[in-house]
Amino acid sequence: MANFTIISELGRGGFGLVHQVRDASGAMFARKTFQINQNFTPTPDFLQQLKKRFEREARLQSGVMHKNIVPILEKYLDVDPPNFIMPLASSSLDRDIQVDRYLGGNYLGAISDIIAGLEELHSMKIYHRDLKPANVLRFGLPQDGSGFYAISDFGLIALKQTQVSQLTTVGMRMSSDFYTAPEITQDFSLASHASDIYSLGCILHDFVGTESRVPCSEIREPGPYSAILLSCTRKDPLRRFKSVSEVREAILGVGVGVNLPAALGGAAGILTLLNSSTPLTSGDALHLADYIEDNQGTQDVYAIFKSLSQNRIDEILLFSLPISRRIAISYADWIRKNSFIFAECDGLAFRLQEFLKLPDIEVQSECLLALLLMGTSHNRWYVERMFFSYVGSQLHNDLARRLAVEFRADKERVLYAIAHMENSISVTRHNLHQMLRDALL
Repeated sequence: MANFTIISELGRGGFGLVHQVRDASGAMFARKTFQINQNFTPTPDFLQQLKKRFEREARLQSGVMHKNIVPILEKYLDVDPPNFIMPLASSSLDRDIQVDRYLGGNYLGAISDIIAGLEELHSMKIYHRDLKPANVLRFGLPQDGSGFYAISDFGLIALKQTQVSQLTTVGMRMSSDFYTAPEITQDFSLASHASDIYSLGCILHDFVGTESRVPCSEIREPGPYSAILLSCTRKDPLRRFKSVSEVREAILGVGVGVNLPAALGGAAGILTLLNSSTPLTSGDALHLADYIEDNQGTQDVYAIFKSLSQNRIDEILLFSLPISRRIAISYADWIRKNSFIFAECDGLAFRLQEFLKLPDIEVQSECLLALLLMGTSHNRWYVERMFFSYVGSQLHNDLARRLAVEFRADKERVLYAIAHMENSISVTRHNLHQMLRDALL
């Protein structure tokens, strides 16, 4: 076991104590140690159960490699009490909110980071169950663009089929009351993605809410985020958003509604249709393709693309390939040539991913290039990782050949983007498809 010197206490939860510690070289870390901080005396058997739970969760957390999940650097589980080492955070979301409720205007960036972390956990059927600002840590500085948030405190995390019994009767809610889904206040075994979505809605309310929140209740209040807050916090979990990606898409849609340009000219009819529940026709799709191509680079087209939801894209994909490919190529070109609010990038990437379903090599190549350039130019690692997942050895040779042409055509910018991606998400160009590697030489 490495030698660490305790510097100060950082916090404590139901069954853990966190210290800032220093190793022999002077580097600083956070260490979480098993400790019962509840007003009860467990039986020896229950104490052993709690320790094993702490150890299992340390192993679980150490196996999740994701930028928005706090990593475990070292774990010492064969000592008494067991403990593990994590990076030392710069701050936590609750402290940042106390300083500036809107995080300097970047609160949607924090929400996007939380969604990305939850998406990774939920993909493995893992649920946090105690998501709150105190358990979301910030690393880096927001002023220089290096800051990001990561989910921490796996003290309550559980695999889907975990059986919890006596733990559910121990007083563990504490300050979690204002973020805890009603169905798990008495029985943590009812935790699901829906309970984390409830907590996510409460965190969003911390930023955009206008009224006081009642613990474990639905959030009903006016404002542009009204429908999202309610759909996150419905008392019936089955009536909440089905996934955190749906929450992201809904938030992106609010940004569209709030920020549309005042003068939309001929685009007004298209925008009205896109933001309605009326299904598109093939004639609508053809008119949309014509209008976009005739008005490229205008604010009207910018507003139209911002209003083009994933559901609308799915409709467009059902129409003829010539129409849908025209819209897809224009959309990818728009992504490459514009800058976006940091928090929007994940949602826009998912929309590009929908267009990637088209069986057209030019469309797929344009969309992949747009993913690469948006992700790296906006320093959005989530988008970079999405791009990288497509372009390994499994990439179809025909598509790799076409994308390699695009790489060579814009080689200076692509080389910069690939180098940025290698540093940002710790990947290597050697794992790219061979044809893409050759194009970088």
